[in-house]
Amino acid sequence: MKIAFLVRDLCHMGGVVSATQNLAGALADRHEVEIVALRKVRDESYFPLDPRVSVRVLSDLRPHSPVSDLDDPLVEKWPLIYPPNTGAKKPVVSRLAERRLLEYLATTDADVVVSSSPRNTIMLAQAPGTYLKVAQEHSMPSIYAKDIKERLFPAYLSLDALTALTPEEVESIGRQVPAVRDRLAVMPNCVPASPIRSKGTNKVVVCAGHLTDNKNHALLVEAFAKVHAQAPDWTLRIYGSGAEKARLRARIEELGLSNSILLMGQTAPVTPEFGKGSIFVLPSKREAFGNVIVEAMAAGLPVVSTDADHGPRNILTPGEDGLLVPRGDVEEMARAILRLVQDDELRQKMAANAVRGAERFHETASRERFEAILERALARKALPRHATARVDDRGSVHIEVGPLPERARGAELVLRRSGKSGEEHRFPLSDSGEALVAWDAGLPHGTWEAALASPSGGEVPLTTDGYGCDTRDLLAVELPRPHGHPLALLLPHRHDDGRLRVRSALRAVHAEVGPVRVDEQAVRLRAELWGATLGRGAVVEAVHRRDKERVLTFEARDAGDGAFEAVVDCAALAREHGEEDGKEAIWDFWIRPEEGAPRAALAKLATDVLKPIDVFTFPRPVLTSGAVARPSVVRRAARRARRSLGATPAPVPRPVRTELRPYYTALSQFAVKTVRL
Repeated sequence: MKIAFLVRDLCHMGGVVSATQNLAGALADRHEVEIVALRKVRDESYFPLDPRVSVRVLSDLRPHSPVSDLDDPLVEKWPLIYPPNTGAKKPVVSRLAERRLLEYLATTDADVVVSSSPRNTIMLAQAPGTYLKVAQEHSMPSIYAKDIKERLFPAYLSLDALTALTPEEVESIGRQVPAVRDRLAVMPNCVPASPIRSKGTNKVVVCAGHLTDNKNHALLVEAFAKVHAQAPDWTLRIYGSGAEKARLRARIEELGLSNSILLMGQTAPVTPEFGKGSIFVLPSKREAFGNVIVEAMAAGLPVVSTDADHGPRNILTPGEDGLLVPRGDVEEMARAILRLVQDDELRQKMAANAVRGAERFHETASRERFEAILERALARKALPRHATARVDDRGSVHIEVGPLPERARGAELVLRRSGKSGEEHRFPLSDSGEALVAWDAGLPHGTWEAALASPSGGEVPLTTDGYGCDTRDLLAVELPRPHGHPLALLLPHRHDDGRLRVRSALRAVHAEVGPVRVDEQAVRLRAELWGATLGRGAVVEAVHRRDKERVLTFEARDAGDGAFEAVVDCAALAREHGEEDGKEAIWDFWIRPEEGAPRAALAKLATDVLKPIDVFTFPRPVLTSGAVARPSVVRRAARRARRSLGATPAPVPRPVRTELRPYYTALSQFAVKTVRL
């Protein structure tokens, strides 16, 4: 299998670059692997790269390079599709790199293309290739800028697999983009075994990371000051560079610890330095994973880390190979470091456990984990995705996807409620690819998205076209039902995104609205009542959408044959539109079959019309109230006199005009909106 990794470049010192190069090297044991870099600005990467991994550079920005692209005018041009970096004065990824990336994605012979950054994922998602499209999230999409999320989240839908570093982040992405839950997987960063091993005897605490506010080295300095007070022979070494360096140095000097807390600067690779320490500390406020934790563990260091969402808790086993402390807690951080400083036996025991614990993230484990993700994605990609639906004359729905491939035998049709609840119902698919959703299967009221799930756990959404839903016989279904729920009707349809959905109308008591006549005096309703009978005190209630305590009642009269009628006074609705309602107020209509009985919505559901609001329209009468007569001659003269004296004339009362707009809501319930004109 040929696997290609998309990166912006390999020229900076970051965990994503390290993790990508490590995984590429691990996969090179069994696969042909290349890294495709959009740009190159320095000769060598900061991290070692397996020589079996080839590197393809799309734009070379090194002045001394014999193949430099700096003389190409497109190097200075902004990309048209690739999202630019916020605040950049010139393009980080140029139009030239973008054009070459698009050409690569359209012509590559790779079997799998893996994006390691959100911007590359946006580009990959729209590529025409039939290869597996995989994205690795190395951070937390919830904290991305709004403009990136608005393009990235829809792009996820075009991927075959999407990985995140921790179970918590997989769950978070699933909440934000429910449609991709079926292709999410946990994939921690690959961190190789260390050639260096600490003896654990040097009285040195080590920390490594960019000197930024998020890494929170300021907390560690304060904590170590407390450690130093009880163990003055121990030293703290902080490796890294960044904007916080001057502030940290000033605080260290203020504490008088210049000989005990050392800012070591940037070191690449930093792992050999871990061999000089006996304890590793990570004080971060937020850590999606924490490569450096695994690197330290592999070098034989027990770790003290803040419980920074979500990485450290998924790497460390507290009390076994390290200690977790609350974020921002100087006292607990100092206490944990002192515990290891003062207990040689515990420190050595945790060090040995750390080496074993790090193996979960080494090359072999990472390769096998990633191969399993690709295998599931390939199986998923082979599943049928197009479906047709037919409603028979009893109202049951037959959904067909065509013959199933061998590995998909035993697959199921999944109907999952639209939204974030995740409720689902499953129906078996025959080997010929047909599933029956019986009208009396009890599918709860609501809209359900259709998907196909294989026995191995792969899942794909089902799409359909304009001819894919045959609902001719739905019009012949007899309602109300003679047994079970009187309203039980399934309506398959094509959603705006092309996906097959089924609307289930299921009601134990239902009022199906029939003819509605509207004029300036009244809204005259006729409806059939199913599942209940009209009794004493039956009323139609108009309930204010925002203030459920505001209710108008209208008599419901028996019209025979299970139907009832009600006359809604337009003037009453207009009068109830108060100042607190502003410009608009909405009244939802219900039937209370008898005094004390529960309400049932007046709705239009026994139909093949998916959106009654677009089809069933009504007149919109305008009622005028509070009109005043034309001012008399005397009053007009008085107003002119007031103006001549500079006084503001008394306001002339204006008539109040209220428009009534009867309609069906998105849930097909009858309602009336009152609008002040």
